[in-house]
Amino acid sequence: MRTTWKSLFVIAALLAGVHAAAHATVLPAPATTQAASIDWREGDVDDAFTEARETGKPVMLYWGARWCPPCNQLKQTLFKDPVFIAQTRNFIAVHLDGDDKNAQSWGDVFGIAGYPTVIILRPDRSEITRLSGDAAATSLAQVLRLTATRASSTEDLLQRAGTPQNLSKDDWLLLENFDWTDDPKHFADPAKASALLKILAAAAPTPALRRRFGLTSLALDTNYGAVKLSAVQQVSVPQLLTPLLENPAEVTQNRDILSLAGAPLILGVTDVKQRRRLTTALIAALDQIALNNQLPLDDRLSTVGADIAFSKAANNGKVTQAVLAKVRARVAMVDKLATNPMLRQSVMPDAGDYLDQAGDHEAAQKLLEAELPHAIAPYYFMADLAEMAEAQHDPTAALTWARAAAATAQGPATKVQWAIMYSDFVLRLQPQDGAAVAQSAQAVIAAFDQQSSSYAGRTKKKFIAWQNRLHAWSKVNQGGAVLQNLNATLAKACGTQITQACAVKFI
Repeated sequence: MRTTWKSLFVIAALLAGVHAAAHATVLPAPATTQAASIDWREGDVDDAFTEARETGKPVMLYWGARWCPPCNQLKQTLFKDPVFIAQTRNFIAVHLDGDDKNAQSWGDVFGIAGYPTVIILRPDRSEITRLSGDAAATSLAQVLRLTATRASSTEDLLQRAGTPQNLSKDDWLLLENFDWTDDPKHFADPAKASALLKILAAAAPTPALRRRFGLTSLALDTNYGAVKLSAVQQVSVPQLLTPLLENPAEVTQNRDILSLAGAPLILGVTDVKQRRRLTTALIAALDQIALNNQLPLDDRLSTVGADIAFSKAANNGKVTQAVLAKVRARVAMVDKLATNPMLRQSVMPDAGDYLDQAGDHEAAQKLLEAELPHAIAPYYFMADLAEMAEAQHDPTAALTWARAAAATAQGPATKVQWAIMYSDFVLRLQPQDGAAVAQSAQAVIAAFDQQSSSYAGRTKKKFIAWQNRLHAWSKVNQGGAVLQNLNATLAKACGTQITQACAVKFI
């Protein structure tokens, strides 16, 4: 995925488990209690915990968003599974959409950073464990089995993990599926997570689990291969990947981290023979993932990212015709198999992105534009189209798409976040146009004015970062008058809706 605004929303979940294996271990659904859907408490977190205290059941809190691709994957797959639905009867299930009233404030309370996140909590609101992104889709069933009657908290488990000799089998399973990569509550510093993973890798009860912890630690240490490998890390890459890639079950279990970080880590190996051998092995292993029709479509599609990375590294930033054909074939596969709006929201943004990465910009644009009439969240595709146009040095098209995305975004928090996104495009592409900057910035304040509860959580963080960019723009472009007008608009809004945002000052 791109590393611009979109990457702030969509987490790269790296600890996906095996969905089939999870089903092999879950409790069978009682024959008399089959249900067609999960009994969600929609948006009312306080009520969920009240019922949890009355019943003694833990809470399963699902934090998602209408536009979020992995959320749509969850809703289309696991959340429709009768066995999983039966499992949720042992929990108080509450669904919190990021645009619900006070949702962003709840995100602050529970330390949630990205969509989707699933947190299992005791009735006293202490956390048992959490998962996010694709890990939630593929490991949640097994985690529910482990946590239905569990008394210890996440904090207790992580503390005991520092001296892992006495960890139980269930402890190891929870740590195996824990959200190591997107948990600002416990691991705001990736180095802290990596250090604990190294301890677990040395003590894990099986070679496969040692490799899983070790590979995740290596990915965190190197920012998924973006940081140059040290001499020790260059030795670690083949030590970890060689046996892992020879084991289909391990490849399946670690498919997300292999798709995301496998190629960059291998490209960081300076030994040419080792690099070629690992490249061949990774591509072959990921090709088998792409053929596995039991896996989610997005997992199968994302395997082609490694082909693109390897081909560009060997051909001065361009892909070969063979790799381009492979990308087109994978995209055609998901285009055919994604037969409903939820699945298409889940996979088609990435499909367009891979075509764009492979150099077929026209096909990528056509693919995403074709989704707009029937997409669950067309503004998500529009933002992608804006990024593509910017990358192709077409500022007019980029601003047009970004403006349309902001104008059509739905939901109070989403409206604010997309308005900030559009303003950022203006700051980058029209910095000399003070009127355009002012108009886009005023639109952000207007979005806040419509819903005071949106100023919290991730929205607040994005607002503060945007405010800093406005200040930087003002210093270069004599934008003091623009900032003064923003202060006046904010002061007026504070007389009606906005509360916490009233503490913000632009000058």
